[in-house]
Amino acid sequence: MRVAILADIHGNLPACEAVLEDIARVAPDYIVAAGDLALRGAHPRETVELLFDRCDAILMGNTDCYLAGHYLGGAYRERDHWKTELLQWTRDQLGDPWLKKLGALPFSQRYSPRKGQDLFVCHANPRNLEDSLDPTLDENTIRRYFQNLDAAACAFGHLHFPYRRRVGRLLIADVASAGIPRDGDLRPAYGVFTFTPKGWRVQIRRVRYPVRKATQALTARRVPGGPLLIHKLVEARYRHHKALMEAARRHSGLPPPGPVLRPPPGANIPHRAPTPLELPVVAAAPPMLLKQAAGDEEHHHAAAVEDEPTPLSTVTDLDG
Repeated sequence: MRVAILADIHGNLPACEAVLEDIARVAPDYIVAAGDLALRGAHPRETVELLFDRCDAILMGNTDCYLAGHYLGGAYRERDHWKTELLQWTRDQLGDPWLKKLGALPFSQRYSPRKGQDLFVCHANPRNLEDSLDPTLDENTIRRYFQNLDAAACAFGHLHFPYRRRVGRLLIADVASAGIPRDGDLRPAYGVFTFTPKGWRVQIRRVRYPVRKATQALTARRVPGGPLLIHKLVEARYRHHKALMEAARRHSGLPPPGPVLRPPPGANIPHRAPTPLELPVVAAAPPMLLKQAAGDEEHHHAAAVEDEPTPLSTVTDLDG
């Protein structure tokens, strides 16, 4: 059995299309969208329509709850915050029928290739929609989220940061974000869980996509908070990125990065295109929005400035 899981798409239609195209090449048995489908992107309705058309299961995320009116979290509760305008704009784009569908989404999904070997899929963690399973969490804290879960593996998103970890015999993995990753890699990510004779194996796949379409759409469609959303889209990391990366590599069994090798003075270095992290920021956020965003680490956003996707994806095998 093979299950593809994409999460945290956030209305980024070009990224969603690229991920689903790569999933079609992988040809899994099931496709799951694990929540946070629409809010914070320029194409919320088109993205939701595509996901409902292509996925076998669609789960609820915290921002889907905000849109449906179940409850509000963070700055979305503040009357004069730009996120309140963004919430209403997204609701208007979706319309009542889609809002009702988002409000009726299930919390989780299970896949059972064999008795006692279930794969449990949810948005943030098996207990709620809000708490991020940060790779830096200590063993006792992380165990509390899974102590009542009867499964062999658990897939989730919400943090937008891919990693794999063992909690006792349970394999857990954050499949990161298909719309706005925040692990320093500007490409969308999703996970593929494969059941083998030795148990569940997980891979993280990365794809490239025309990010310029996503950034330009935020401006062209006058999305509330657009300049700041673009800024976050190309930022691609949290302020505590180094600590997250070190913990993720340790849990995933990956070696630490080697030393940076620099050419000797006077060496003839051939011209190369800049890497995504070296590309210029598309737009700077206004000072007031940046002030509001100080400390705004709500598990969201990343990408680059490229015009054409490449046909190949990158695969990271995280099961050691």
